[in-house]
Amino acid sequence: MAAKLSSNSFGARLRRLREEKNWSLTELAEKAGISRSYLAQIESGESTPTQAKIIQLANALGALPSEIMGEDPNQIDIPDSLRKFAEAANLGSGEIQMLARIEYRGKHPSTAEEWKAIYAVIKGMLGE
Repeated sequence: MAAKLSSNSFGARLRRLREEKNWSLTELAEKAGISRSYLAQIESGESTPTQAKIIQLANALGALPSEIMGEDPNQIDIPDSLRKFAEAANLGSGEIQMLARIEYRGKHPSTAEEWKAIYAVIKGMLGE
């Protein structure tokens, strides 16, 4: 699940969202659980964050990962099985968007139970 993004444009979008909230680098770094220096490197285009860090940053900003990645969220296909799981689990749009990008062997999970298992693994990896 590698994200394709331009470091410079990603960093610029991230900086814009941070500045719209009138937050310092330190404030966003603390809210996202990353170091201030790493955040500065991301914003300047010197470093490209992992998918997990993108999600942390988006959550801290109250934005969708797709928003800071420059994607059009309306172009993401959300399978019916994911919609069913998301409704039962009361997931937010950011979580749904993130899950909708997951494929295993070229296919999306086919049942709400499979989505639930994948979601549990992701949450466990993020320590949530």
